[in-house]
Amino acid sequence: MDYYASQRPSASGTVASGIADPRWQRSLRTLRSIWPFIALAIVQATLAVISLQMLSALRSFSTGESQWSKGQKDAIYALSDYATTGNASAYGQFQKGLRIPMSDMQARKLIEARGSNAEIQAALLLKEGRNELAEIKELFWLTGYFKNTDLVAPLLEKWQASDGALMELQSLGNLIHASLQIGPPTLTLQRGWLAQLNTLQSQLSALEQEFSNALNMSARKLKASLLWLNIGGALLMLVLLMWHTSRLKRDTEQVENTLDMVSQRATTTLAAIGDAVITTNAAGDVLYMNKAAEQLLGASLHQLFLRNLAERMRTPPANLESYLVQDAILDALSGKALVNEAIFTIYDSHRRARQVKMAYTPIGTHTGTVEAVFVFHDVSQEQTFIRELAWQATHDQLTGLVNRYEFERRLGLVLAQPHGPEGPAGAIMYLDLDQFKVINDTGGHSAGDAMLRAISTMLQHGLRAEDTLARVGGDEFAVLLENCPFDLAKELAEQIRDAAQHLRIQWGERSLSSSISIGLVKLCAPLDSVEEVFRVADMACFGAKQRGRNVVYAYDPAVDQEIARYVGEMEWVERIKTALESDQFILHAQPIHALNNSAEAAAGHGLHVEVQIRMRMPDGSVISPVHFIPAAERYGLMPLVDRWVVNKSLETLAAMQKAWHVMPISCCAINLSGTTLGDEKLLDFLRHQIELHGINPRILCFEITETAAITHLPNAIRLVKSLKDMGCKFSMDDFGAGVSSFASLKNLPVDFLKIDGAIVADMQREPAHRAMVEAINHLGHALGMKTIAEFAATPEIVEMLRDMGVDYAQGYATGAPKPFPGANASPAANEVAAVASSSAASARLGSPAPNLPLSIARGLI
Repeated sequence: MDYYASQRPSASGTVASGIADPRWQRSLRTLRSIWPFIALAIVQATLAVISLQMLSALRSFSTGESQWSKGQKDAIYALSDYATTGNASAYGQFQKGLRIPMSDMQARKLIEARGSNAEIQAALLLKEGRNELAEIKELFWLTGYFKNTDLVAPLLEKWQASDGALMELQSLGNLIHASLQIGPPTLTLQRGWLAQLNTLQSQLSALEQEFSNALNMSARKLKASLLWLNIGGALLMLVLLMWHTSRLKRDTEQVENTLDMVSQRATTTLAAIGDAVITTNAAGDVLYMNKAAEQLLGASLHQLFLRNLAERMRTPPANLESYLVQDAILDALSGKALVNEAIFTIYDSHRRARQVKMAYTPIGTHTGTVEAVFVFHDVSQEQTFIRELAWQATHDQLTGLVNRYEFERRLGLVLAQPHGPEGPAGAIMYLDLDQFKVINDTGGHSAGDAMLRAISTMLQHGLRAEDTLARVGGDEFAVLLENCPFDLAKELAEQIRDAAQHLRIQWGERSLSSSISIGLVKLCAPLDSVEEVFRVADMACFGAKQRGRNVVYAYDPAVDQEIARYVGEMEWVERIKTALESDQFILHAQPIHALNNSAEAAAGHGLHVEVQIRMRMPDGSVISPVHFIPAAERYGLMPLVDRWVVNKSLETLAAMQKAWHVMPISCCAINLSGTTLGDEKLLDFLRHQIELHGINPRILCFEITETAAITHLPNAIRLVKSLKDMGCKFSMDDFGAGVSSFASLKNLPVDFLKIDGAIVADMQREPAHRAMVEAINHLGHALGMKTIAEFAATPEIVEMLRDMGVDYAQGYATGAPKPFPGANASPAANEVAAVASSSAASARLGSPAPNLPLSIARGLI
């Protein structure tokens, strides 16, 4: 039997499962069902009250009529006695009896004339007519609401018909009284009075009878009307009851059909879902199970009906789990709180272990729990996924080793453990495969993956069980050696290195191999953070690479100057990036002084300067390029630096052209590094900057070194020719510093040949250097170039250069580098530019050579 199909709605519309609507909703539904009966009952009650009221009012008419009739008879009898005997007391009896019908008549006439406004006076008159107060109110109510109906109108009409006879009786009484006051009446007169009284007696008796008949007729009509009204109400009640019964039957059938459909849907749904749904009574005996529950328990509902659920659950031994599902079921039935998110292990009908979560819902009334629903949700697959995700979050999928995140976590735990003043007893190895890119480029990434897996297996075999091996990068590994003396760590590292260089894997027809560079770092006291340990380990691995690869380098921060230089360069890399982002670079300019008239004329009688970059530190100090240019060249930042210099130089030149008080610059030399020359987009960038700032290309001179030009010769030739076509000049910098190639001068048509400053600075003490300066000067002139001597530090060197015929001198003797006007927002820029103009002018006029440094130092840029 379908359990849920047996749950039928109660009379109030709730389901026997105990899930009821709020009380006010049930009351509202009940009211909607019985309101016609309530309305009909109210109508019936109203009719009954009105009927009783009308019957009581008619009874009041009857009571009044009897009082009226009695008073009338008493008045006639007393007046007859008075007319015969002349007894004064009889006349008093006459007046007293007549007052009753006369008061009733006057009260009626007041009501007829003034309506409800005369009820107070009329009530006093009716009271004189010996009517009770309650009856007076009923008379007012009946005549007020029904005076025009067939029930009351005939009564009022008969009442009004007696008015004339009463008035005649009153007049006759007054006449008799007046006559008797004069003297005794004659017998004839007395007989006449008695005859009139008999006539009035007959008239009033007839009217009294008519009024009594009318009153009986009204009573019969009222009785018939009330009878038919009640019969009609009863019939209406019966029809309404039949209609309501039919509607309730129809609604009940509809509810039953709906519940049957819902039950079928619920049964189908419960059978289709994967969760096991079990309903029990308050004692935990099974009442219903879906298909999933039958599969879970390995028995059908028929077999387990009214069997205890907790006893049927198959679970592991109690010593394997602290909180069993049987305990949870008993706790739920007893009303105890369940453990949140508890996962239980149970065995299904196939003896397979399954992890489930249990949900419990009590079903009951205000008296307590009647039934309970248990839902067991299988989370076995979810738990498997969670374990897999947890593994993937901490391991490398390619090699199966722990990843960098997990390695750092374990390293952090080691560093956090209590240790002696020398630090934790252990070491870390940082391993990098040598020339691994060659394997990827020649064999493809699949070959590289195979090599990484082979290296991982080899490393695992070469380590202790307690060591942690991790893949922390593409071809980088790290090993955490806990509780390992440093000498033993060195032996393990050498064994790994030796095993790696003998490792071979077959990839198709090729045999792949790769050596390993290992950086070994002892976990000493200064290394108190994961970041610091990794930084030092990376430096140690770099040291191994610098020593030719396939070596183990044990890092010693006290003596390793190369690593210190590497660290310094890395710090400068970050500073350079910050300077580019925050505009912390500034430009200086150093004058290049003409030493003869031809050079002066070639300069166009303007300033000839070379712009040089500086870095402004956060504390305001200015750093020379010798500190950061090597790091920028080593780590590929020079193209960005050169582009900044070009943009800022041209921007400054454009601003100086608009300043009338600043001496014009006839030639501005800008250095381009070797890596910048290799940039295919450099030419387009320079053209765009020249057009953007509106600079005359003829004042621009780009300096390139001989080494950079030879390294990037095709780009250099294309760049030089294209920019020279625009009017730009070129200078070959540091000529003579290395193995100079005269052929490079022929291939690159430069305008200036700059003699290396190291040769110029020592030519006073070294004759060979002087001879080299003379030779380079003659070579430049022979090729049609102007020569520039760098590092002209003293007036004596300047004079020697002048005597040799060198065209230009650059150095502290002719002018130290100064901030470039406008390039750095210097407050003294205009003043410097003005002094520069006057100093340059005095130099062109032929000031003595010894005075040149002083004039330049006072303001020349």
